[in-house]
Amino acid sequence: MKAIILAAGRGSRLHPYTENCPKCLTSLGGMTMIERQIATLKEAGVRDIIIVTGYRGEMLALEGTRQVHNPDWASTNMVESLFCAVGDFGNDIIVSYGDIVYEPRVLSALLSAPHDISVVVDRQWRLYWETRFENPLSDAESLRIDDEGCITDIGNEVADINNIQAQYIGLLRFRSTGIAAMGAARENLDRLTRPWMSHRSPANAFMTDLLTEIILNGDKVHAVPVDGGWLEIDTVEDFEKIAAMIEDGRIRQFFDPASISAAVLRVGN
Repeated sequence: MKAIILAAGRGSRLHPYTENCPKCLTSLGGMTMIERQIATLKEAGVRDIIIVTGYRGEMLALEGTRQVHNPDWASTNMVESLFCAVGDFGNDIIVSYGDIVYEPRVLSALLSAPHDISVVVDRQWRLYWETRFENPLSDAESLRIDDEGCITDIGNEVADINNIQAQYIGLLRFRSTGIAAMGAARENLDRLTRPWMSHRSPANAFMTDLLTEIILNGDKVHAVPVDGGWLEIDTVEDFEKIAAMIEDGRIRQFFDPASISAAVLRVGN
């Protein structure tokens, strides 16, 4: 099993914190976001960790990891960054955004899922969004799950917050035929026209665009539901609010920083 962390972006909305370093090197509670991810992955036994770099990529030559560079990081998005590492896909890969952190229990839920395509979703997302945003719908996206636990709709704008069943967190796993399905969906992005392409080019496709294409191809994308246990950082306001909540302990209603600190001590990072 391998883990691919997508960390090519600069994180311009987090300026000035990202003026001299990639977004994933922003520190939360005394550890950078990517250090927390690496510690959690290693604690779970994932030792082959690949970081897809871009902006200030030389700063991500972290011990115990390998690097793949996206030379077009400034003009592409997550999907293209992921496929920069296509030579390392193998038969079982965890894919993670670089600007999230998650507790070991969240990763454990993903590793326990038996499916070829598994996507972690947070059922308790709403309070977290209401804490982060004055208008939660300004950032929340659609996510619908059928009776078999498969995602049928993801990544679209929503008019009614009550129609969102969970929220995608940016942590996925592809195995066996799921990797082939991902490759086929990516090829479709260059030859088919989809509604989202009126807003962005295939080179700037979001991961949710790729997942939607997989679903449209008839492949099953299984939801892995969790209840909190993760954080993401998007803007300066976001970062400063979360940093303050870590400082005074309020963050524990969403995420327990100590769960990862303990993992760091055990793996010797």
